[in-house]
Amino acid sequence: MPSPAIQLRTCRRPRCRVSSMSSQWNTVMQKPSLPANEAARLSSLADHYILDTPSEPVFDNITTLAAKICDTPYAFIALLDSRRQWFKSTFGMNLQESDREESFCGHAILGEDLMEVPDASQDPRFHDNPFVVGDFHGRFYAGKPIHSKEGQALGTLCVMDRKPRQLEPEQKAAIDALAQLVETLLSTRRQQAKLAWLGSILDAISEEVALLDMTSLRYVYANASALEELDLDIDTLMELTPVDLMPELDREAFEALLDPLRRGEKEVIISEQMRQRKGGGLYPVEIRIQIIQTAVPVFASVVRDISERKAIERAQRELISTVSHELRTPLGSIDGALSVITSGMAGPVPEPVAEMANLAQRNSQRLVRLVTEFLDLEKAELGKVDFRIKPLDLASVVNDAVSTNQGFAHKHGVELQAAEIPRATILADPDRLQQVLTNLLSNAITFSPADEIVTLEACRLEDSDDGVKRVRISVIDRGPGIPEEFKPYLFEKFSQAQNSDKNRPGTGLGLALVKAYIEGMQGRIDFDSQAQKGTTFHIDLPIPGAE
Repeated sequence: MPSPAIQLRTCRRPRCRVSSMSSQWNTVMQKPSLPANEAARLSSLADHYILDTPSEPVFDNITTLAAKICDTPYAFIALLDSRRQWFKSTFGMNLQESDREESFCGHAILGEDLMEVPDASQDPRFHDNPFVVGDFHGRFYAGKPIHSKEGQALGTLCVMDRKPRQLEPEQKAAIDALAQLVETLLSTRRQQAKLAWLGSILDAISEEVALLDMTSLRYVYANASALEELDLDIDTLMELTPVDLMPELDREAFEALLDPLRRGEKEVIISEQMRQRKGGGLYPVEIRIQIIQTAVPVFASVVRDISERKAIERAQRELISTVSHELRTPLGSIDGALSVITSGMAGPVPEPVAEMANLAQRNSQRLVRLVTEFLDLEKAELGKVDFRIKPLDLASVVNDAVSTNQGFAHKHGVELQAAEIPRATILADPDRLQQVLTNLLSNAITFSPADEIVTLEACRLEDSDDGVKRVRISVIDRGPGIPEEFKPYLFEKFSQAQNSDKNRPGTGLGLALVKAYIEGMQGRIDFDSQAQKGTTFHIDLPIPGAE
């Protein structure tokens, strides 16, 4: 019969011997040594968020089962921190903690296997231990270390008896199995605690954070900001996909957006979409999506409301557009007047005046070019460019571009040539395409060293990720290349590398306009660049019959 629950005092015992049973020993109880990995062990124990938590039926069931299987009056799950032995669950005693220096478990965690003490009163480590000489009257002890996932011993699953004995092999096997179950429960608790901690951090973030199943694209998690903005509970949201919340985006378009992530071509994709607010209205958002490689990989999305940013950008565009329109007329008049002076049509002018007039005319022309490019870019971004797309002979397009820019190349001492061009027809706006090629060629020529070669070549693209057949036109130079830190911003407005040659001024709008025109013609633009080896811009344009 198990004895009634025993109360054990947890204060330090006095140094004097407390029982005549200990008179046969010349030494007092041995304190357990510290494990070699004590610092890492304590860190791992704290990381499990288990100390000083309330009792739980699942752990109590384990100690009950251990006591019944081993036929002992006592069983407990003990965890050892720096100073104490704390009990997560006990059977047969009402005890919360005791001094680590007086613990059997402090010795048990020093080994890997089950530690068995047949008669503690006859063991020099425990003969005068309070668990032995006190009301607990312990004699037999068996404890199996409980390890973390990393291998640190956190504590033990133990059984104790009031009489000397040993466990049967079947009982030892059962204790081993139950200890493994405790390890699994602690590992699960650790993961739950980490998830709760991570969840509290994500809930404090103002951006909307969500996780999506990679197959169904349904939500599997959303932070508090997302749930509040969407005015949905998590159970309802888990039945939806982002497509259900963005009326202007269909499933096919969303899948196409995610394809570069699935193929490993990109680590992050950024897209701007219109999202439905909980009040019913639409508002612009920026969505950043990437793959999180967990046991089950998921898409992680961060959604940011960019209504304010868009409003500021719109106001800036309207202001600059108004100013640009107001500047174009007077600049044209100034340029015309300066042309009359520099050409001598207004009569002879002194040499110093002529030099100043020439300088003023060059700067006025640069201002006219800046205003024109900005207005063209504004029209392209607002979708107000009327593209006249029609079939064009590829060889004629390339030859015209080379012929048009040959004089500029000669002026810079650069050779401009076309490679062998395959017979093909492309779909594009002839004027816009020539403007694009001229921009890319002039950049390549400007940044190429003297006596170098700039090449214009073309080829058919056999494979395409979306099934559309295209032709690629490439502009190749052997200049200094594009700085690595500048590459992400290459196609943004007013972007210019900080180490750009000051003698080669630009508006910072040319490549942004190129990108807008190419995309307006249903094409694609990309580049490859290596430091001191050169840069290649690729333009991919559809051919007739491409869908």
